[in-house]
Amino acid sequence: MRVVVEVLARRSAPLVWRHLTDWPWQSASIPLTRVHRTRSAERSRSAEGEGDSFTGRTSVLGAGFDDPMVVVRWEPPTAGAPGDGGRPGTAVLAKRGSVVLGSAALRVEPLTAGSCRVVWGEDVEIAPVTLTRPLEPLLRVPAWVGLRSVVVDLVRRVEARTPEPLEP
Repeated sequence: MRVVVEVLARRSAPLVWRHLTDWPWQSASIPLTRVHRTRSAERSRSAEGEGDSFTGRTSVLGAGFDDPMVVVRWEPPTAGAPGDGGRPGTAVLAKRGSVVLGSAALRVEPLTAGSCRVVWGEDVEIAPVTLTRPLEPLLRVPAWVGLRSVVVDLVRRVEARTPEPLEP
């Protein structure tokens, strides 16, 4: 099932990127889930980058599942508007678990020096696929609503906690 949401952010693309790719920081926006880093990329200058891996643990009353992911593509955005050297950033995540299968992609596109568009897509299936695939038409709208809620909350948290001036 493919679900894609777009959210506008009133902060620079590099700033939004820095927060949204801080995988454990996402925990506060994802209901019933805690994200923790499992391995940092050895080739990157920071803890984030291609090869970084982390796991989202979703649980209710002790029962739950892990959603391990690894970063397979990492291209941070550059500052500025598109005509002034600003380029979009892309992170692609491979889901490596036994329950949630597929991939996720985050794209942060600069619009101006102080604003950007966040495009978050998930292309996932839930195991056992032979049982869950027929339910995808029923799950698509709730999945979109849930993903949009998470991305909106992440972006609003970035906007609320950063001192970058808002653009009109």
